[in-house]
Amino acid sequence: MTPFFLGTSQRRLFGIHTAAASCGGKPRAAVLCQPWGDEYIYAHRCMRQLAVRLSLCGFDTLRFDYFGTGDSAGEKGDTDAEGLRADVVTAIETLEDLAATDKVTLIGLRAGANVAADVAMRFATGMAAGFRAAIEALILWDPLRPLDGDALPGRTLTLVTQGMRPHELSILPQGSPAAVEFLPAPCPWIEEASTTGMLPIRVIQRIEEWLS
Repeated sequence: MTPFFLGTSQRRLFGIHTAAASCGGKPRAAVLCQPWGDEYIYAHRCMRQLAVRLSLCGFDTLRFDYFGTGDSAGEKGDTDAEGLRADVVTAIETLEDLAATDKVTLIGLRAGANVAADVAMRFATGMAAGFRAAIEALILWDPLRPLDGDALPGRTLTLVTQGMRPHELSILPQGSPAAVEFLPAPCPWIEEASTTGMLPIRVIQRIEEWLS
């Protein structure tokens, strides 16, 4: 794992690059979009383990802190929706250079899932024209708010690990071929899971399988 800074001097982001453990086959890469606030803190170990496991599967991975959060520059009040999307695009561009590939997978947890979906939809609709990278696959892990299934890329997997009440099912993609899977597991963004050391191993394994 290599910590470094990416972005510009005006928008300096902290990231951790985990290189692929094997060089066989075509380069593959995944940007991990973190949760927000306390959920980011609690899910840190889980996201680290996911990066390591994907590395063993041949993926270069990049985890990063959004501007105004974690070890990135800026203050909390500097963060907005457009800025979050811009930070993900910066991470994509950086990782495509590090991994020598023009196709990147996006994996987002909680609020990070919604940011990843927004960016993927922009790439799919051409709103991100001018960037060399393409979104190869999209994984949305327990997103926080409704998703427009019609606008999501075709290779999209939504994983639901927490129990959901009927009215909460509206956050899931509707009207698209995007797969939705319910997979009960410890919720890594909850303090209890963090303090007891529980990891959602089944979810991490499913992500590996789906991307293989």
